Amino acid sequence: MTLYVTEWSVTSDITTESAQRVAEKWTRSWRLSWLPDRLLTREQAIAGMDLAEIVSTQAFRHDRMAHLRAVHCAGQLGIPLEQLITEL
Repeated sequence: MTLYVTEWSVTSDITTESAQRVAEKWTRSWRLSWLPDRLLTREQAIAGMDLAEIVSTQAFRHDRMAHLRAVHCAGQLGIPLEQLITEL
């Protein structure tokens, strides 16, 4: 599981989801492909991509550490993990 982070995008080697920077001077200037209606900070976009990778492997359902990481990432987005799973 690898995230590729550049100044304008975040992509993954295991999921087709992505994050794109949509503006240059705003703090909240990122969008996730799976959560397009919310503007996010760069850190939130990376957390969202990390979450997309965790959920795409399905490992978090049986791996306690992966599940805790997923909960943490969801918390950074301010959305309960259960709600996010339906979005991904």
